Formats: sequence, C-alpha cells, structure tokens
Amino acid sequence: TRQATLTAEDILNSWPELEVGRILRDYGEESNWQSLQRRIVKERKTGGLHSTGELVKLIQRTCTISGGRQGWIKTATRVFQALRIAVNDELQTLEDALHSCFDCLAPDGRLAVISFHSLEDRIVKQTFLELISGDEADDDDEDLACADIDNEDEPWFKQRVQGTNGTVLTKRPITPSQEEEKLNQRCRSAKLRVIQKA
Repeated sequence: TRQATLTAEDILNSWPELEVGRILRDYGEESNWQSLQRRIVKERKTGGLHSTGELVKLIQRTCTISGGRQGWIKTATRVFQALRIAVNDELQTLEDALHSCFDCLAPDGRLAVISFHSLEDRIVKQTFLELISGDEADDDDEDLACADIDNEDEPWFKQRVQGTNGTVLTKRPITPSQEEEKLNQRCRSAKLRVIQKA
C-alpha cells in the first residue's frame, strides 16, 4: 500500500514540484512554501535530500535572517508536519475513522472529537456535516437546520445543526477556557466537536 512504502525522502526527491508545493502549503500551512518548493527541487540536481539534517539545513538557508532561530524552527515544524501528514495519509485516515465511528454508534449515541490544528478541525467539521446530511455537505447546505440549544444539563452546547441522519451538537467548536489554558498551555489550540446519531 501507499502508506507502507511512501517515505518523506520519496516525496522530497521524486514527487512533482507542484505536489511538493501543495503539501507544504496545504498540510504544513507554510507561507514560505514556494521558496521551499523551489529549493527542494533544485537540491535534486546535486543528489537530493536524504536525511533530516540535510532538510533542516535547506530550511535554514531558505528562511530569512529577520526570522532568526525561531523563524526557521517554526518553518521546520510546519515542513515536518506536512511530510508526516502526506506519508501517513493522516487526513484521509481521520475522515475514514470518523465514518467508521459514526457507523458504530447506536441511535442517540454521541461521538466527540478533539482536534489540535486547523486541518484536522476542518476535516472533522466537514465530515460531521456530511454524516448528518448523508452526502457531500457545505456550510450552506439547505437540508441542514440550525437551532439554538437551551439545555441546562448541557450548557456547553450552544447551537446545533440538524440533519436527516443526526445532529452536530457543536455548530461552533468548544474551546478551552482561560482557566483551562492557565492550567495546561498545550490545550490552547484544542477544539471539541460532538455529533449525535439520529
């Protein structure tokens, strides 16, 4: 399978230039993706990239001096994230897992998902909308009804989106409070979404 054999080295040294750029832009959300894409492809002419250290040096050379150490470290983090997501096919795996979990729910059963970056959250949001409507969904889907929730037992659910197959109980994701962030800084990017089967 693709996941069993694909490596970051394969992507860096043999994927088409546009595909390398796409994963840096879409999976890494890297603003400097075009410069990195060009440097990666140019590096192939001198033997390619075969180690983490070589890739880090390329990133350091590509980042502007004004960004300093933090600039290239943040860029490196995003580049390695992009490569990891592509190698592991993480976004498709997440979508498949959400479908499988929803199928396993009993009527009125709930699935809660915490995501930690915007790519994951976007997949969770869109997949939940697809699951309750039964087809490809978008934010303006006419078959979905939005309603405010007034439930003293579950005050964290403010608005829901109702579909034929279920309800998204979190039209907007639940995020950590300031108190939670003080106790655990790593939670600050967390977003919780909940779906309930019809």
